[in-house]
Amino acid sequence: MPPELTTVNHYVPQWYQHQFIPEQQAERKYHYLDLAPERVPKPNGGFYFRHDRRHLGSASCFQQEHLYTLHFGAQASDVIEKRFFGKIDDRGSKAVQFFHEWEFNEQSQQMLHDLIDFLDAQKLRTPKGLDALKLLAKTAHQQETLFAMRRLWQMNVTIWMEGIWEILRCDESETKLIVTDHPVTTYNKALFPLSPGCSYPKDASIAALGTHTLFPLGPNRLLVITNLGYVRNPWANLTKIRENPRSFAPTLFDVRHIQTGRNLSEQEVRAVNFILKRRARRFIAAPEKEWLYPERNLPTTMWNKLGDQFFLMPDPRKLTFFTETFVGYKDGGAWGMDEYGRRPRKNDATVEQLREKEWKTFHKHQKLWESKFGELSREELRKYW
Repeated sequence: MPPELTTVNHYVPQWYQHQFIPEQQAERKYHYLDLAPERVPKPNGGFYFRHDRRHLGSASCFQQEHLYTLHFGAQASDVIEKRFFGKIDDRGSKAVQFFHEWEFNEQSQQMLHDLIDFLDAQKLRTPKGLDALKLLAKTAHQQETLFAMRRLWQMNVTIWMEGIWEILRCDESETKLIVTDHPVTTYNKALFPLSPGCSYPKDASIAALGTHTLFPLGPNRLLVITNLGYVRNPWANLTKIRENPRSFAPTLFDVRHIQTGRNLSEQEVRAVNFILKRRARRFIAAPEKEWLYPERNLPTTMWNKLGDQFFLMPDPRKLTFFTETFVGYKDGGAWGMDEYGRRPRKNDATVEQLREKEWKTFHKHQKLWESKFGELSREELRKYW
């Protein structure tokens, strides 16, 4: 007999959801909030709205029927669910756990590739991601969008790999990170949720200089990827496009330079949850219902006032002002790139002017951190230099 067709597609994998439900909780459920409850007509006239908050298990959350089903005439196929996302999720689940407990070892390079493949697929596979892809690829039907998703998968990888990575902790906060129906999201404090660049289904572009990519690795860990140019010059125009943005291009990334160890405060965790909630399409979830309403405990919900100048920003003191990287191969060949992925060139006046400006603002930024947090210890510097 042919295998049974998968008709219910979880666009946020159940294995990922399980990480946010406490292990000691006997009933493996959490609070699931509908930000736009359905309006239901009554048989005798009038209407009512469905309950906005329910207590559900992962099987009933973040799923939609036939979201990935392909149709070939009278035949239906779940090849995307099983063969495409199946492999990505299998590797991605291990990589997410590995980075949750991040420690550099011989597996780090492979786990990096598995994680970033998963992140790119996860950003595309949600209903919001597919709606955004429909705009980008100018597709008219769901089936065309699914084919475009397979072609454009990994389109964000190059820019992410050229960013500065930090894994932030929530260990000291009573509030923990929530799950949303669009867990790989972006935040640019200069691009408000209702601005043209962020109106549904768009998110702040990862190519915009001041954009952070956010992804909760679990309730206590947040991965933040920030463009290098923003770290070098946080006073620049945050909506302008970063240097040399591109997709599907080779690049280099040193996993030893991933920043770790910094704890978010209670207010910062709430601010992150507010960002995640505002960028969700319709559903969010958490084991504690109070966490679903971060806006109730924030001093302000102004998009550009959710934190100070250090909020979500990696520590510039842990970075060196590198300009070029070269690799050599056993056959005697070599390949190189500058810090923005361009092939190294001599006497490029535009590049030199940019570096001269960034050199000044980068050291100004480092001194700002030092005045706020004090000098880094030698032990801390040795981790990154």
